Amino acid sequence: PNRLYTWIQNTGIFNQDFRTSNTPGFMWPAGSNKFAFFTTGLTIGAKVNNAIRLASCSYSGEYAPGFMNGGAPDSNSYFKLYKITRGDGPSNSDWANWFRMVPYGAPYYDVNNNGIYEQGIDTPGVRNAQQTVFICMTDGFAGTHNQSEGFSGGTAPLFAEMHLTAWGYDKSEYSDMHFLKFEIINKGNNIWDSTYMAIINDPDLGDAGDDYIGCDTVRELGYVFNSDNYDGNGYPPSYGLTPPAAGIIILKGARINGANPINLNMTSFTYFLGTGAGGITCEQDPSMPKEAYYYLQGRKKDGSHWIHPFYKTRVRLVYTGEPEANTGWTEYGYNGNQNMGMVKNCNGGDTLTTFPCPPGDRRYCIGTGAGNLVVNPGDTQKIIICQLIARGNNNLNSVTKLKQLSDVAWSLYYNNFVIGVQNISNELPSSFALSQNYPNPFNPVTRIRFDVAENGKWKSVNETVTLKVYDVLGKEIAVLVNERLKPGTFEVKWNASGFDSGIYFYRLSAGDFNETKKMIILK
Repeated sequence: PNRLYTWIQNTGIFNQDFRTSNTPGFMWPAGSNKFAFFTTGLTIGAKVNNAIRLASCSYSGEYAPGFMNGGAPDSNSYFKLYKITRGDGPSNSDWANWFRMVPYGAPYYDVNNNGIYEQGIDTPGVRNAQQTVFICMTDGFAGTHNQSEGFSGGTAPLFAEMHLTAWGYDKSEYSDMHFLKFEIINKGNNIWDSTYMAIINDPDLGDAGDDYIGCDTVRELGYVFNSDNYDGNGYPPSYGLTPPAAGIIILKGARINGANPINLNMTSFTYFLGTGAGGITCEQDPSMPKEAYYYLQGRKKDGSHWIHPFYKTRVRLVYTGEPEANTGWTEYGYNGNQNMGMVKNCNGGDTLTTFPCPPGDRRYCIGTGAGNLVVNPGDTQKIIICQLIARGNNNLNSVTKLKQLSDVAWSLYYNNFVIGVQNISNELPSSFALSQNYPNPFNPVTRIRFDVAENGKWKSVNETVTLKVYDVLGKEIAVLVNERLKPGTFEVKWNASGFDSGIYFYRLSAGDFNETKKMIILK
């Protein structure tokens, strides 16, 4: 949805276009053929009876559509990718068959709040989202595990069942972000001990050869930006002048349950390089499960610790400074001194010699996990992320803009993803009604309140409540509400910052009820 366009695969991989070889999938702006990420996935690593097991997702993925049935993997034709767009109905087979996935975590808006999904009454998908994608997968099929997955792999299965939901909105303030939720259930018979998970991302911001990376520990954000203000040669897939910055936020990380539960959030941010991209051997692609597991923990692939170049301390979060302000530890330069960029240490040593950070192809891991994170059979872990992109007035300012946009994503998360229309009273109105907007005239934000009453035709499949805005020529210019709503009083905000001064009309429709009122933008 919106200006951000990406691919989701049925192996656990997203942001990669599998239709052709070596093709990125995270396009921004949509239709531009310019890409910021090449591939992404959530990898899980744990010890089962003291042996490392992985469910790797980086380049090809070790999941398949299906579910765990009595400790064994199973599947049928209903286990596949489902995609619905707001306004869809029974003519969309994914909409019509959504009920089959509800027991496996497919989201829906419970219109009458009875806790049961009722076809034709409740709304499939994430509420107010323009588009929702869902798939139930498992790593339980041994044949999907392959040591050449890209982030090692090839171990015995964890027997995880993953419910993946991806969604986005058509509101302008959320136009450059997508949200993904991973519901991970241990459906095997063994305990997962020392469990670590990480978003494995190969960013490739346009031209992959001139990238830098960094993280913001307050915003739980890992990101990529261009090393200078001109990316590649300016032709797609590169961005040319004033390239954007892109990143991924851990909105909800792993959780240690118990009497005093601990939310782990982003526990590590590290990187690795392709084998042919230079760098030292312990910072390159993992090829063995133990090497991948070290990366998930926030170490280098041979178990060496990352070293802060200034404080000379062991760390699990690298490049935590501010690139535009040139403060703290960044690849761009430590306090303006490129010679304080990185410490090259392998073989478990704490070598303190520092080296500059030449730009190049980066891959990074955003970890969430702990040595005391135990996932028992039947336990569930929920990971929620936001991937987003922003452009400023230069390559460094793009990082600042990305962090500002991440604050918008956090605000939406803290508001439990409630946007648009809000229920402000559960008293049952005796009739439908549309109130005058306030303030009026306004610049640029106004509020519109309306009542939804019981309706004899409420269970009609096609009946929805809509609130639309029109210009003086009768052209529809905005859809503020388009969904099923239970009886009550509601309010919605409209930000008209992109519209000129003048007279506009807004119209509420529900079943046989229609009412229109006038409002004025005065700038």
